[in-house]
Amino acid sequence: MRESVPNSSNVRTDLSSRQRFLAVAATVAALSVGTSGCVNGSLAAARSEIEAGHYASAHQYLIAAERSEEKLSAREQREVADDLCLTEYRIGTPSYPLAEQARACSIAADRPGSQSAAILVEVQQAERNSLTTEIETALANKDTAQAEAAIVRYKSVLGSDPQAAQQWSKQLWALVNRDSATGRRDRHLAPIISEISRQYPHLRAMNEGTFRRWVEDKTTVSGMRMVSSVEIGKGALRLWIPNTQMRTAALNLDRFADINDALVARCRCDGKTNIAAQDSGLPAYLVRLDPETRRSEVLILARP
Repeated sequence: MRESVPNSSNVRTDLSSRQRFLAVAATVAALSVGTSGCVNGSLAAARSEIEAGHYASAHQYLIAAERSEEKLSAREQREVADDLCLTEYRIGTPSYPLAEQARACSIAADRPGSQSAAILVEVQQAERNSLTTEIETALANKDTAQAEAAIVRYKSVLGSDPQAAQQWSKQLWALVNRDSATGRRDRHLAPIISEISRQYPHLRAMNEGTFRRWVEDKTTVSGMRMVSSVEIGKGALRLWIPNTQMRTAALNLDRFADINDALVARCRCDGKTNIAAQDSGLPAYLVRLDPETRRSEVLILARP
């Protein structure tokens, strides 16, 4: 019997089928590996992109690895954190502002064996320099809201200069005090001061300690004192409010108006009350005698 021999067309058909089978098998295998080792794949891709200088795409792979459900080893966690610091630093602003770079590098530098400390130092220095410029520009432009926000951010940066922050704070207080007087002062306040003084006849006899306790009692709401400190000057008060009491203070501004009226009566002068945030030392409210309403009014400072 003659043995049948497949013709060339059949051979090509069989090879084509086998190639398709092998291609499908390879795809399935690749998907299987990708599913079980997606973190390692993302890290490998991120390394390759970093070596090529493609920091934006590397950052995406790193985020994918960080958010993967697969648990990262301690070494992998450190690698991801270090590389996130590096890529955000290399990409830079505006995609990643200096504060965001500092946050990423600070998280990385806290991990044992991290290599991000040097980058963190450089980013923090750049952030301090940038905020210094922003603060000085805002003060020069009399933009009190911007200056206050930038001073708060500056003080939160590691290595910030407390003496510089204190000087800027003094400049800001001088600026808001000057602005609060513009267009609000009247040369003929004497009748108004006399009128207010008659409403508080007992205050002139108070010594400084007694008056401080009166102010503390006036700023006590539901058994909790809103102010942490009372500073009494010549014709001026400064009250310090903790952040935890800011909301309560905002709901009881009339009490601060009454306190300034009492100050006016006590000194028989154009008294003023400055209210500062305890944590930052920066202005929260100003209270001034208003010739139009003939009593003290609280000035709510603009916020950024």
